[in-house]
Amino acid sequence: MISFDKINPTSEIQSALNLSTSDSVFKLVRLRYVDTAPIVEVTTYIPTKLVPDLNKIDFSQASLYDELRKRNLPVTHVTRKLEVKKASSTISKTLKIKENDPVFYFHSYGDTKKDQKIEYSIATYRGDLNSFIIDLNIN
Repeated sequence: MISFDKINPTSEIQSALNLSTSDSVFKLVRLRYVDTAPIVEVTTYIPTKLVPDLNKIDFSQASLYDELRKRNLPVTHVTRKLEVKKASSTISKTLKIKENDPVFYFHSYGDTKKDQKIEYSIATYRGDLNSFIIDLNIN
């Protein structure tokens, strides 16, 4: 875990989570590793009105999705938008890659079983250590 704060959401976050200007969100920034290599930086936004006690959880030890399930707010549907970008100087330092190296850039929108917007995440994955399989069922 890099940081965990309560913030006022930007218009982008408000739109993603169907929030008003008076709402606040928890901002959780995590860096995930495989062995000693950092592979993804994830910034997640959660509406404080849905989980006001989330700031009491130690996310260096706990799973966000497990904590949401415990509160009867499981993420049951996720929509992701994928882009391939060039690593900025900041993300290149964080992920220990060269500036302008390719990275996978995901925007994820998580909903509960009641179609509540519960999560908005932005994840940046190293292009050299990650791959993705996309499996579509067409009816």
